[in-house]
Amino acid sequence: MAFRLGPSGYALTSLGRVFFLKAPAESQPHQAVEDLMARQGLKAAAIWGIGGFSWARLGVFSPEEGRYYTADVEAEAGRVLEVLSLQGNSVLGPDGAYYTHLHAVVARSPGEVLGGHLVDARVEPFLELFVAELVGDAGRMRELLSHRWATRG
Repeated sequence: MAFRLGPSGYALTSLGRVFFLKAPAESQPHQAVEDLMARQGLKAAAIWGIGGFSWARLGVFSPEEGRYYTADVEAEAGRVLEVLSLQGNSVLGPDGAYYTHLHAVVARSPGEVLGGHLVDARVEPFLELFVAELVGDAGRMRELLSHRWATRG
């Protein structure tokens, strides 16, 4: 069976500038990314990183219900949630707000790994992020990701 592009398709982009961001303790990942993007005038970006959280809210989506099921994950006393992988993207919506979508895999203790959609988190002690500007077909990228602002209530 041949692969066909559905109505979603793709956007032609390439990497522009790549920023390294060290988000400090007590900061929030989404806000740290969006602040950088606003300061640098980025319209779209790919994001990845590692680091630590003191707390995170992770979710899994139910398409049938149109909602996320979430769980709060706390670091054990004297430890952090090791962020083994954080990745996602962000796009500037037509309303001038950034719509950032992140996923994270965290370890609470050796052998206990949890992951999902990163709803919220508190950085501890820091989060090392690469934010890669996506340049090119920004309008098509906004079109492909328009479900973000269409469903935000």
